[in-house]
Amino acid sequence: MGLARFQLHGDLGDFVRRPGGARTEPVIAAQRFEGRPALKDVLEAVGVPHPEVDLVLVDGVSATLDDPLRDGALVDVFPAGTGPAGHPRLLPAPQRSPRFVLDGHLGRLASLLRALGFDTLWQRDWADEALAETSAREDRVLLTRDVGLLKRRRVRRGAFVRSTQHRAQAREVVARFGLGSLARPFTRCLRCNGPLRKATEAEASRAPPRVRERHQRYLSCDGCGGLYWPGTHHDRLKGALAEVLAP
Repeated sequence: MGLARFQLHGDLGDFVRRPGGARTEPVIAAQRFEGRPALKDVLEAVGVPHPEVDLVLVDGVSATLDDPLRDGALVDVFPAGTGPAGHPRLLPAPQRSPRFVLDGHLGRLASLLRALGFDTLWQRDWADEALAETSAREDRVLLTRDVGLLKRRRVRRGAFVRSTQHRAQAREVVARFGLGSLARPFTRCLRCNGPLRKATEAEASRAPPRVRERHQRYLSCDGCGGLYWPGTHHDRLKGALAEVLAP
């Protein structure tokens, strides 16, 4: 039986810290193991999913999550973009055009990401296996509040969403993936995720008569046929997006 100590830096301590416990850093956790398991397996037994890990040092030396863990090792684990410079990073390079897939509990976050213009897949009843498969096949960032889902080996890009409030969740994702300068608000359909374009006169004629009296600009979605115009809901959503993108 082997024993390793893990020093979890930054917000990785959230995965093992007891509710109400002191927010010290790093959080230190000990884990016993048998044989020579991969570092990934022991780290996830501690509670930290691999898509949250960007740098690992074993006794001060760079390591990968596939490296075998030895008895008595001291393992420093760092989240995205943190830790000492000069070491190889484990997370995939950032996407030029980030794309997301969200679990069924994050529907309101999905709407906000679509409103910001990001390609975001979401279905209320998607199974975990389908989410992991879609993330891997389409190279999408998997966003979830299910730690177990993030531990699936197929998932390369992913993040645990810590907040439970949708606007705070959106601010969290914008900060984590540097989305502020990439946002293109009101360019995607909130219902089906399809790109929006200027509506034709025939499409605009489907708007209710009272709406046509007040508005001349309309956007249409080729995916579901949805029609959008800058009404009261648009103004409320615009205010929400400004809050999400605020420094």
